[in-house]
Amino acid sequence: MRSRPLIAIALLAAWPGCRNPSLPEGGSRDRDVAAGQRIFQRKCASCHNSNGDGRTIIAGHFPNANLIDGVWRSDGSAAAIEKQIRQGHDPMPKFEGKLTDEEVRQTVAYVLALSKSAEGRAVRPGAAAP
Repeated sequence: MRSRPLIAIALLAAWPGCRNPSLPEGGSRDRDVAAGQRIFQRKCASCHNSNGDGRTIIAGHFPNANLIDGVWRSDGSAAAIEKQIRQGHDPMPKFEGKLTDEEVRQTVAYVLALSKSAEGRAVRPGAAAP
């Protein structure tokens, strides 16, 4: 009868090793960018377009509607983009009170990722177009 407790202890000790390892979680930055993309599509794409190029009927004639050309109304930093989102600047409306602090931060992360991905696709002088 003494072997039963030993078997039970051995099974309990081996049990954690039998479970599937949990999947690796993406970084918080990846989650912020993904959440920011959803917010951008819902709140910003009508003016900035879903790809960020600003070519829309609403804002196509405003040069700062393009978020992927590298030309910014300010210095293009995260702090400046956050300020723009919060306070707006004619013709852009302010989103202070319409988005939470977390949503603003996530949208900034997405806008920065969007502009950086466009930089990687830019054709450089002397390079063949994709």
